[in-house]
Amino acid sequence: MTNMDNPIVPSGDDAPSEEKLIWEGTPKWQADFGFIMKSFMVVTLGIALLVVLLKYTSWHWGLRVGFPMLVSLVGLGMFGYIRLKRKNERYKITSLNLEYESGILSKTVQNLEMWRIRDIIFFQNLLERMLGISRIKLITNDPTTPELIMEGLPPGRRVYEDIKQAFLLARQRRNIVGMVD
Repeated sequence: MTNMDNPIVPSGDDAPSEEKLIWEGTPKWQADFGFIMKSFMVVTLGIALLVVLLKYTSWHWGLRVGFPMLVSLVGLGMFGYIRLKRKNERYKITSLNLEYESGILSKTVQNLEMWRIRDIIFFQNLLERMLGISRIKLITNDPTTPELIMEGLPPGRRVYEDIKQAFLLARQRRNIVGMVD
């Protein structure tokens, strides 16, 4: 009989914890509602400028059309950027760690262990409640990520409660009672 046939599984505090998925996904588009509205207003401003300049000025045709089109293109660029940025963000929250992926052209993946979380704060203002989203702010002991704000999460407190439970259990497993700064 080989060691592979009868594996030794540690027990007690040395046993590996079972990792459970809490939530995985990308932030909802509603998290960027304010920025999307700003980009829409810039596009509308460009169209309004086009109408006004064509009707009331005798400038060169290139200025009357080019400048308003440039303003509209800036608004469309703002919209495209925020959509690409959010589409390339991804959260994977498990009972042991939180993985945050971001970046449009180059990717950055950050990993935060649950036991490093010091405090967790749930936010949901009136507009976020109407749009069906929530925000969670994590204050951590991690030197690379002292604070992480996760936006565009599902509505309600389920994800918040699950993260809170996971970080309390992780701290308990590591025998972290309290830390003095």
